[in-house]
Amino acid sequence: MYPPLQFSTAVAGIAREKYAEWGMIQPDVPGSYLEQRYTDEASAFVDVDGARVHYRDEGPRDAPVLLALHGVYSSLHTWNGWVDAFEDVRVVRLDLPGFGLTGPNENGEYSLSYYVGFLDAFCETIGLDEVALAGNSLGGAIGWRFAVNHPERVRKLLLLDAGRQQLVPPETEWLLSPGFDVVPRYCTPRASTRAILRDAYGDTDKLTGDIVRRYHDLLLRTGNRRAVIKLAQNATPAPFEPTAVSCPTLVQWGEEDDWLPLSLGKQFVDEIPDATLQTYAGVGHVPMEEAPDATSRDAAAFLD
Repeated sequence: MYPPLQFSTAVAGIAREKYAEWGMIQPDVPGSYLEQRYTDEASAFVDVDGARVHYRDEGPRDAPVLLALHGVYSSLHTWNGWVDAFEDVRVVRLDLPGFGLTGPNENGEYSLSYYVGFLDAFCETIGLDEVALAGNSLGGAIGWRFAVNHPERVRKLLLLDAGRQQLVPPETEWLLSPGFDVVPRYCTPRASTRAILRDAYGDTDKLTGDIVRRYHDLLLRTGNRRAVIKLAQNATPAPFEPTAVSCPTLVQWGEEDDWLPLSLGKQFVDEIPDATLQTYAGVGHVPMEEAPDATSRDAAAFLD
């Protein structure tokens, strides 16, 4: 039998897990608490353009740099598989403002134009002159616009199920309407995060409990839910077109992506002058997370 204290602690832990899974009103979680769980020895923080940015710089210092951008609801952890797979690539990845451990910025602006300017300031701050740039979903929408606006910084571009204007899952758009936006601000049980991620994965057997917990925990970081809502409500396109991308581009796409279908990937290839397409059967919206071995292998060949 449990001693009384251990028994009460165990019961409290079970209750917390049940509430995280199904409790409708989820309180914000302080960033300082989450940093204890989701940083490692490679984690660093730097102040950029009104945001305290969490990033990791891993791999050989003298190797070519790959700058990796995550998507909506996500964080730099989505690139874990690529970092583990690469040997001769220096990977710099970051939590964009409004996401992950970076959290909200000071001015409360979240638009594609803002992120393009922010990314240039980030590169300048940590001393990145020329990079290959990989972006998934929102990160891809930022990435190809950044390549157009700063061609001197981007030598190669990788677009993984990249966004054009669509920044949130279509089925959640109604929640962002005035009067309904209070729902995603407060009512975000872990079960709803799991449902969103199941739609994002082609093979849901690969969606582990740890992945769901990470997404949900970082969504609850103080200020992140407000930032996501504001980004989605003010998703005005930056004044760039994919046809202006001048660097070699690899478009990688999950064939089972229900959010951004493969037809959009083919459209990128038709529009970007020097672009090729690689697709992945049975894979959904986050191919680098769901199929890290195959996608990193193709990425390494492209970068070489």
